[in-house]
Amino acid sequence: MKSRKWTPVVVMTLFTALAMPVSLVMTSLPAHAQRTGLSERSGSLASTGGNRMSQTSQTPPQTSNANIESNYHNARYKVVPIGVLPGKTTSFLTVVRGVNNFEHVTGYSYVYTGDYHSLFLTSQGFIWQNGKLKALPLLSGWPGTFAFGMNDRDQVVGAANNMDGSGNILQTAVLWDHGQPKNLGALYSGWNSNALDVDIWGVVVGASHSTGADFNTPVVWYGGTAHALPLLPGEDGGVAEEINILGVIAGWQGSYSNQISCIWYWNGSGYTAVNLGNFGGDYGNSYGINNLGQVVGVELYPGNIHGPGFLWDYRHGLQALPLLPPDTDAATYNINDFGQIVGDSQVYDDYGNFVSNRAAIWENGTVTDLQTLVPPGTPPLTYETGNINDLGEITVNATNPDGTPLALLLVPTP
Repeated sequence: MKSRKWTPVVVMTLFTALAMPVSLVMTSLPAHAQRTGLSERSGSLASTGGNRMSQTSQTPPQTSNANIESNYHNARYKVVPIGVLPGKTTSFLTVVRGVNNFEHVTGYSYVYTGDYHSLFLTSQGFIWQNGKLKALPLLSGWPGTFAFGMNDRDQVVGAANNMDGSGNILQTAVLWDHGQPKNLGALYSGWNSNALDVDIWGVVVGASHSTGADFNTPVVWYGGTAHALPLLPGEDGGVAEEINILGVIAGWQGSYSNQISCIWYWNGSGYTAVNLGNFGGDYGNSYGINNLGQVVGVELYPGNIHGPGFLWDYRHGLQALPLLPPDTDAATYNINDFGQIVGDSQVYDDYGNFVSNRAAIWENGTVTDLQTLVPPGTPPLTYETGNINDLGEITVNATNPDGTPLALLLVPTP
């Protein structure tokens, strides 16, 4: 086994530098951190809401959807296609809170043109309800929008996208309340921002970034204002990923030498940050949190080669979750209030090269390949697994034959 060393590599990533040119930069990161979503939200590109630089900006438009058999007799889940907004070619569901407890789904559609910028500038957020797709209005002066997360009041958060005269992608955090967009602004004037999740009280979390800086600042919006979340000693930035009904926030903090899974909680006068620990590696990320304070994410083992998904709570601490045989890695993105966890089970070689990826669900300490629980004919669930609500419904992006994502809702059968 070859130990993973820090080497300069070219990294295409999803978050930060929101006002910087859309181009690749030289960044020193361990290879595993580039491919599991650990540092991908702290890199050189504006956010698309995915865990990695998604194929949605790299592949041709979807030409056809694979046939999904209607006989669910032996399937545990019914597969419901979300569809695409009129005039768009592809829909994408993020790894944040894409489905609420009323079976309402949020995501975005866009037009593929072969230009990376088109992903940002032709995108439009939507809400899917009762089989109908409804576009969320654009923010005035911003040609594109991404919808990332939503609460049970159908408040949706995300980002509005634009481009300056030099080709730099700009983003500002947006809240849609009763379908109407509101610019949440950034931490400081002139900064960019991105909203990822919103709780039932309308408190929003995400990140903000100044031009030229190397790190995001984790942010919470309340009282009509953006507030920076505190960083632990030695950390330079981070992202607030999700927030639960009690206001506890899951996310990560990092520096040039590490990245830690963390939570923030309200102490009566402000927020306190808590390091969730690790499995001996230097990189981790907490993605999701439920209303019981259980947190899921990914942590690396010593050597920063491989790492499992994890479950954390204040009584038991950090617990590694099982992998699908013969997989080597995993990333867990969301957990509902019944302890069901969804994410990806993965195979990477000992040099950090991607081999395979498949959607998975963890229940009662057991992991199951989601592909085995859906009807035959369902496109491969190998793209990206998102959120699970308290009804057990799962949002996921399957993979079409041409490589594009296919937005699906998996609904448990009776």
